[in-house]
Amino acid sequence: MIRSAFLSIFILLWGGCTTIPSLTERQNTLDSIAANHHLQSNIISTTRFPLYALSDTSECENRQMRVYIEGDGFAWVTRSRLSDDPTPINPVAAKLMSIDPSHCKMYLARPCQYTRAAGCKSDYWDTRRFSSEVVESYGEALRNIKQDFHNTSFLLIGYSGGGAIAALTAAKRKDVTELITVAGNIDTDGWIKYHSLSPLEGSLNPADEFQSLSELPQIHFIGGKDSVIPWEMYENYKRRMERSVNLKAVICEECTHTQGWIERWPEYLRQLPTQDTQK
Repeated sequence: MIRSAFLSIFILLWGGCTTIPSLTERQNTLDSIAANHHLQSNIISTTRFPLYALSDTSECENRQMRVYIEGDGFAWVTRSRLSDDPTPINPVAAKLMSIDPSHCKMYLARPCQYTRAAGCKSDYWDTRRFSSEVVESYGEALRNIKQDFHNTSFLLIGYSGGGAIAALTAAKRKDVTELITVAGNIDTDGWIKYHSLSPLEGSLNPADEFQSLSELPQIHFIGGKDSVIPWEMYENYKRRMERSVNLKAVICEECTHTQGWIERWPEYLRQLPTQDTQK
C-alpha cells in the first residue's frame, strides 16, 4: 500500500505550482486577508497547541459564533517527504471566513500552522492529524473563546481536513448548534481506502461518532469535481447516520477540492442559520 498519495493530492490542492511559497510568503498571504477584511490576529492558547486565529468578535455578546477550521495545509512536499511546516499555501477556510459578513466569527488554523510550539511534531500533520489530543485542543480553545467573548454557542465550519476536526469537536460539545463542512473529510477511513493510503494511525474517524452527531443539524457542501474528497465520502457518512433527519448535502457541480468555493460562498451563506441574539 502506498505510504501516501499526498503528492498528487498536494498538486491538486495548490494548483501544481513549481515553486513552493516560503513560510514568510504564506504568512503574508494570511496577513493580507486580515488587513483587507479588518480582522484581528491572535493566538488561542491551549494546553498542547497554540492555535493561530483571525477574528471579528465585535458583536458576540449572547450570540452564536461561527468558527472556521482550516484544512490540512502544506503537509507533504513529495509522496515520501513530509513538510517541515504545514502552514497552508492556499488558506481556503480563512478566505471563506473573510467574506462572511458576520461580526461574530473566528478562523482557527490547525496545530503548527502559522505558529510553532514544543508539541509541534510532524505526526500532527501526518497520521495523528485527527487525534484525540488535537480534538481536545479545539475543545479547550472553544471553552476559552466562550469565556472571553461571552457567545452562547458555536456553528463550526470545517474545510477539507478541518471538516473532520469540526465534526469530531462537535461530537464532544453541547454548545455546537450546527455543523458545516466544505469539501470535508468526514469519513477518514473511507478516504484512506478510496485513495489506497496507509492508515492514519492514532487518528479518529468522524463517521464513528454517528451516535453523538445524529441529532446535530448539518450541511455538507460537496464539490462535483472534487477528486480529493469525492461524493462517496458523504455517502459513507450518511449510511452511518441512517436515523438522522438533520443531514443536508449541497453539491457545487463546478467546484473542485480548492476551486469554486470562494465564488459560491456568499450564496451558500444564505443557507446558514442566523445569529440572532439569544434570549
